[in-house]
Amino acid sequence: MLDGVIADVQSRSQSVASRPRTELRVLIASAATFAALLASYSAFRPVRDALALDGGPEQIPWLFVGTFVAVSVASPVWSALLRGRARRSFVALAFHAFAACALGFFVLVRAEIAPVTVGRVFYVWSSVFNLFVVSVFWSLLADLLGPGVALRLYGPIAAGGTIGTLVGPYLTQQLVGTIGVAGVLIVSAVLLELAVVGVYFVRRTAAALASEAAAVVEPPDPPAGGGAFTGIIHVARSPYLSAIVGYVLCTAFAATFMYLAQARIVHDALADKAARTQFFASLDVWTAVGTLVLQTVVAGPAIRRFGPGIVLAVLPLAQVAGISVLTTAPSLTALAIAQVISRAGTHGLTRPARELLFTVISRDDKYRAKHAIDTIAYRLGDVASGWLNTALVAIGSFALLGTTVVLGALWLGFAVMLGAGFRRRLPKELA
Repeated sequence: MLDGVIADVQSRSQSVASRPRTELRVLIASAATFAALLASYSAFRPVRDALALDGGPEQIPWLFVGTFVAVSVASPVWSALLRGRARRSFVALAFHAFAACALGFFVLVRAEIAPVTVGRVFYVWSSVFNLFVVSVFWSLLADLLGPGVALRLYGPIAAGGTIGTLVGPYLTQQLVGTIGVAGVLIVSAVLLELAVVGVYFVRRTAAALASEAAAVVEPPDPPAGGGAFTGIIHVARSPYLSAIVGYVLCTAFAATFMYLAQARIVHDALADKAARTQFFASLDVWTAVGTLVLQTVVAGPAIRRFGPGIVLAVLPLAQVAGISVLTTAPSLTALAIAQVISRAGTHGLTRPARELLFTVISRDDKYRAKHAIDTIAYRLGDVASGWLNTALVAIGSFALLGTTVVLGALWLGFAVMLGAGFRRRLPKELA
C-alpha cells in the first residue's frame, strides 16, 4: 500500500514538472493555428477595403446589411449542425467549408464573371469569414483550456494571430504580381487548411495538459442537444451573456463610426485605388506592430494583475478620443494615428480579455451562445451604427460627438459589470 502511495506521489510530481512544457506545446500549437487563420484573412483584406470604395462610401451601410443578413442565417445553421454531434470536430469542418468557398471565389474572379456583383458578395463573405473562423477557434480554446491556463496563455496566443496579420499581407505583396488577385484566394485556402492541421495539434496537446493536471473533466465531447436558436435563447436568459452583448454592441458602434470616418477621409484624399490599397496596407502593418507589442508585453500581466474588466475599459477611452479627433479635425495623419491606436488596443488588449470571459460558462454556450454574440450581435451593431452614423453626420458634428460620449459611458459600464461577473464565476482557487 505504501509503495502505491509513493508511486502516486512520484507520478504527480513528474506531472507537475512536465506541465510547463506541455503548456508551451499548447501555446505553440494554438498560436500557430491562429496565425494561419488571420494570415488567411489578412492576405486579401487591403484589396477588399479598396474595392469597397469603388461605388463611394455611401454604399458601405448596405454592405453591412448584407453581412448582417448572412450571419443571421449562418449562426442558427451552425447551432443546428451541432445538435446531436460532437462540437469540437465541427471546428475543422467549418475551416474546410470556408476554404472551399475561397476556391469558388477564385474561379469567379479568375473568369471575371460579374465583377461588381462578385466584389460585393466577396465583401460580405469575407466579413462573415473573419467573424466565423475566429469565433469558432476561440470557442475551441475556451472549451479545452480552463480559466487558469487561459489567464497565462491567451495573450501570447493572440500574439500568434498578430504575426499572421503580418504574414498575410507580406505574402500578398510578394505573390500578387505573379499569381494575381484571384491567386491570393488560393493562398488563403491553403492557409486555412494549415489551420485545420493546427486544430488537430491543439486538441492533442490540450488533452495531454488535462491529463497531466489529473483534472476531473466532462466526457471528451458529448453530443450537443438543443436546436438552431439555443445560443440566442441562452444569451437572452443570462445577465452575464447579455452584458457581453452590450459590450460587443458598443464595440461595433465605435468601430463602425471609425470605419466610416476612414472611408470618407480616404475617399476624399486619395482618388487612386492603388494609393488607397497602399494606405490601408500601411495601417495594417503599423497596427500589427502595435498589437504585437501589447500582446507580448502588456496583455498577459495586465489581465492577471487587474482582471478582464479593467483591461476591457481601455478600449472605450481610446475609441471615444479617436472618434472625437476625427470628427473635429479629420486628416489622413489623424486617421492613421487614431486607427492604429484603437485597432491595436482592440486586438492587443480587448480580444484576449473578452475571450477570457467565455472560459467560465458552459461548454454548449462556448460554441453556441458565444458564436451568436460574435456574429449576429456584432453585425447587428454594424448595421445599426452605420445608419445612425449617416443620420448624425447629416445633423452635424456636435450630434456625433454627443452620441460618442454617451456610448463611451455605457461601454465603460459594461466593462465594469463583466469584470465583476467574471470574478464571481471563477473557481475559488483562482479568484
